[in-house]
Amino acid sequence: MFDIGRSGALVLDAVRRGGSVARSDLTERTPLSQQSVHRLAEDLLEKGFLRLEAPKIAGRGKPSPRLALEPQGACGIGIAIDTEEVRVAVTNITGDILHLATLNVDPNDPERVREETADCVSEIIAGLGLDLRRIAGVGISMQGYRRKPGLAFVPPPKIAAWRDRDVAEIFDGAFAFPMMAENNATLGAEAENWVGAGRRFDNFAYLSINLGFGGGVVINGAPYLGHHMNAAEISSIYTPEEQERRPALRTLIAMLREEGRDIGSVTALKQRYDPSWPEIDRWIERVTPALDQMLRAMTGILDPAAIVFGGEAPRDLRVRLARAASPRTVDEINLPFPGPELLISEIETDPNVLGAALLPIRKRLFSATPGFQA
Repeated sequence: MFDIGRSGALVLDAVRRGGSVARSDLTERTPLSQQSVHRLAEDLLEKGFLRLEAPKIAGRGKPSPRLALEPQGACGIGIAIDTEEVRVAVTNITGDILHLATLNVDPNDPERVREETADCVSEIIAGLGLDLRRIAGVGISMQGYRRKPGLAFVPPPKIAAWRDRDVAEIFDGAFAFPMMAENNATLGAEAENWVGAGRRFDNFAYLSINLGFGGGVVINGAPYLGHHMNAAEISSIYTPEEQERRPALRTLIAMLREEGRDIGSVTALKQRYDPSWPEIDRWIERVTPALDQMLRAMTGILDPAAIVFGGEAPRDLRVRLARAASPRTVDEINLPFPGPELLISEIETDPNVLGAALLPIRKRLFSATPGFQA
């Protein structure tokens, strides 16, 4: 069912990015002939990945049928392994969350995580009555970078038990579906690409403001991984001294605890966040220079249409960071310098678990799009 070929993937992605597209317009959105587009669209309709919508009448002549993604055409299962908890989500092909659960398991115990997630996935499939033929696979969100291409990561110390261990080997046999893994910030960018800024822009950068500080890049409508699969590992530009002044939530939590506030985790920060805490303004003043350094680097190197403030940080905090930021606006002779829009992610759930659930859908149905290695 998922074997739609490179040309089929191009048609499907053109519809995804367009939302609802007249079939006659697909020849302009793809490098394919009209005959090929018609044949491929019919195949995607027959397989249930696309659906027909009422045509829009404009001018003379018979209007062309419109095509849109069929939400139930495919679904993906995502597992997010973070420093504090493990979450499981199911999404459909349009990025709607169908189920979200937090597991009662230590994220630093890989074997136990494997057992608990396998049981949870089985229960979710039965509870939702999912069609097994339409499950694209299981995507896993891991924190950290790679030493070499593959599925082994170097995560933060809190989940050091995963360090340099191949995620595919740990989860081998746990699921009856294809399994894949990716860095959490890249998956946050993928979620934003699917349901957020990606609806407006083909090229943007993503800031993942979590316990740490990471990023992702979307180029030509697809996440870009880079040669070593560590693209947008943005904290690597900072010296050890600068690391303590980057916009990572661990430093804000430390400041709050110094003032006697009972905030020991990102989860607690999100649950008890109070915009009136004076420590917030002090933290923003402290991290803004490092943030500006990052924004200028992204602008100068990538020239993105937008930079999205995302991650698990409370929305108010991300808004205040964006307002405090001073990206480059003029050149050396005081002429206006074109720069990206600074946007606040509107994704309500944790973006990396949504991105993890979208990962198998991307790889199995949209892998022909440029940038993202299948």
